[in-house]
Amino acid sequence: MNGLPNVAAQLSKTIADIVFLVDGSWSIGVSNFQKVREFLHTLVDSFDVGEGKVQIGLIQYGSTARTEFFLNRFHNKSDILQSIQQMRYSGGGTHTGLGLDFMLKEHFVKSAGSRAEDGVIQVGVVITDGKSQDGVTEAANAIKERGIALYAIGIKDADLSELHEIASDPDDKHVYIQSLSHQTREFSFSWSESPSGVASLTINKDARECVCECRKASVADIVFVVDGSSSIGEPNFQQLRDFLYTFVDSLDVSVDNVRVGLAQYSDDAHKEFLLNTFSNKSEILTHIQDLAYRKGGTYTGKALEFIKEQYFTPSAGSRVDKGVPQIAIVLTDGESSDNVSAPANELRKLGVLVYVIGINVAEYGELKEIANKPSEKFLYNIENFEALKDLSTNLLQTVCTRVEVELSGRFHAK
Repeated sequence: MNGLPNVAAQLSKTIADIVFLVDGSWSIGVSNFQKVREFLHTLVDSFDVGEGKVQIGLIQYGSTARTEFFLNRFHNKSDILQSIQQMRYSGGGTHTGLGLDFMLKEHFVKSAGSRAEDGVIQVGVVITDGKSQDGVTEAANAIKERGIALYAIGIKDADLSELHEIASDPDDKHVYIQSLSHQTREFSFSWSESPSGVASLTINKDARECVCECRKASVADIVFVVDGSSSIGEPNFQQLRDFLYTFVDSLDVSVDNVRVGLAQYSDDAHKEFLLNTFSNKSEILTHIQDLAYRKGGTYTGKALEFIKEQYFTPSAGSRVDKGVPQIAIVLTDGESSDNVSAPANELRKLGVLVYVIGINVAEYGELKEIANKPSEKFLYNIENFEALKDLSTNLLQTVCTRVEVELSGRFHAK
């Protein structure tokens, strides 16, 4: 799970022209632009590049659009990867419409190496971090009308509705919200053949080992309760965001399958989103990326009472009355300033399975009061926030296995 799968073998007989349109505006920043380079490097490294195989083109845009290289510039993968590594950060505004128009007129043409006349698949991949300062609809439609499959990958502060305008239909196969913290293991490309015999490109999320554990555990209501107290600090809070992103991204999120809610607490508990606020995983991931760090004290007991009253109710999207497993996952870095035992017990009486992740918490006994029994299955006390990266897979497998057991027991009993 620590690297993008090598899909070169499955692409060995594939022919395609793929042009990347990369946002190089000032809002991205130098460090994130380096991560974009790494993202592109990983993707391109998965292709079987060469004459008669996959051709790659690259454009960078900001206030203007600039060709990095055309489809027919390189036929050697190492040359493309070297060019990506050396790509200069251009800066400027965010004129995505201009970039799309440039892509169509300058890159998807025969003189630039396009093999559309020979029936070769044409693919455009847009990577952008913010709302465009010009219109995108007209330029995007012109590309799609030419039979070019258009994908939109949003990073940082990308506007989801605009990504939908840009991308081909259906949105769930062509629009992605991407955390640059995970860019090296999120995407792979594959080709499939339709009943009519026409090949098409698919962008797939990397199938992590833990996802297979969740195939039968497809129905649950999961509420995350995140400590946002001042003791955490902004760098560690970013690690929390990354953990939430990775975990949620592995779930089968929809109205009928897994529903996700999120509360943040410090002196008070705050409603980030309820179980029925979002039905689309991309919207949830966007909110997680943008989650504000609130700061304050550590009142875990108040937060537990808050989610019982505000989240695990039918009006908030809970399906407890339909026998759907109810799960709370509490993440905290310190001892609570109020009592946790009574509200934790009230949650358990409601049938909520309470998991606890303590990050370097000295008072281990308090964590035991919050978590369900047995502690070895519901309680994790890790040394630091960095360890959250390794915990995600283990916890996901544990939670999904438990959900499967809960579903089996409840529905077989009826």
